[in-house]
Amino acid sequence: MRPAESVPDERPAVAIFRSPVFHAHETFVQAHAAGLRRYRPLIVGLEDKGHVPPALAESVLLLRSARQRTAFKLLGRAGALAGRMRPFAPVLIHAHFGPDGLMALPLARSLGVPLVTTLHGYDVSRTAARMLASGRLSWIRYALFKRRLTEGGDLFLAVSEALRDKAIAAGYPPERTLTHYNGVDLAAFRAGAGKAEPGLILHVGRLVEKKGTRLLIRALAEVRGDHPRARLVVLGDGPLRARLEAEAAALGVAASVQFLGNRPQAEVAAWMARAWLLAAPSVTAGDGDAEGLPTVIVEAAASGVPVIGADHSGIPEAVIEGKTGFIVPEGAVEPLARRIAELVQAPRLRNAMGRAGRAMAEERFDGARQTSRLETHYDQLVSRARDAGGAR
Repeated sequence: MRPAESVPDERPAVAIFRSPVFHAHETFVQAHAAGLRRYRPLIVGLEDKGHVPPALAESVLLLRSARQRTAFKLLGRAGALAGRMRPFAPVLIHAHFGPDGLMALPLARSLGVPLVTTLHGYDVSRTAARMLASGRLSWIRYALFKRRLTEGGDLFLAVSEALRDKAIAAGYPPERTLTHYNGVDLAAFRAGAGKAEPGLILHVGRLVEKKGTRLLIRALAEVRGDHPRARLVVLGDGPLRARLEAEAAALGVAASVQFLGNRPQAEVAAWMARAWLLAAPSVTAGDGDAEGLPTVIVEAAASGVPVIGADHSGIPEAVIEGKTGFIVPEGAVEPLARRIAELVQAPRLRNAMGRAGRAMAEERFDGARQTSRLETHYDQLVSRARDAGGAR
């Protein structure tokens, strides 16, 4: 029996540009690529970080020459990478984070296609001085030459209204800077997918200052005296892990805190199904790093899990105070502990908030609907580019 011939994918290609392909915590970029329907993804980058899902492995194109990578990153020489991309005929480039948008700009110009850049948080909140002091080449170039991106990029998508406001204040053009929420897979994250475990508080994210994990450990120490069943599971890794583990030990709650490191999305969804609540006490870090809108908050809502989030950046856009969870002051331990204790001892309130959270996720953050909206933006940009090309 002859093997079935594969059917060629006739969808127009969108090049999704991310310099590192991908960091473990950047599941939102993977979801973007996997979620496209009317366009096919071509993942373009400079460095393989080993976190490409098998379903996307055949769609990855990397610039492997160290000399060409340096010329591209330092001097904007996009010819080599553009030449490798041309056979795929991308109709548009979509970069994630401002520094990568700046890096992709000469690539888009070389190919004669529009450039979309999604702004996620730090690329707006960090000052130029902080970027210059970072020692990271891409951040230094972004601090020096961001205006090239703001003037030359075709569309900028901020992941929350709060971030859009900050981006406009930082020089991004209002008429080309829109809010586009990251959607979630409502089938993968769903209410009633597992049995909730008594007292389980979930925290998901990279272990860096802006996630507020230290505040959460301190809040747990306050809660444990009256609610000994309360325990914390932390999914994610990062440079602060050892310090946070030491903090838990110093506060006498090490036995009640599990650090499980990075976990694939399926495991994150399974932990969501087991949680009584999700805590996201984000803060603005000392170097200016801040959130846009953490996708994990929406994943919790879709899972029917109440969220306690900080009054920080776009978080209040995904937590309806008193209905799907609670908003607490940024950086404050006592209100965070008080709200945790309130939810731990109130099953009816947790259930009501969980139902409201699921309804909110379906209304505002349906991944399929958000992808459709994103592809409508693509349609408009591609059509405009073709009209402009035909007019020349």
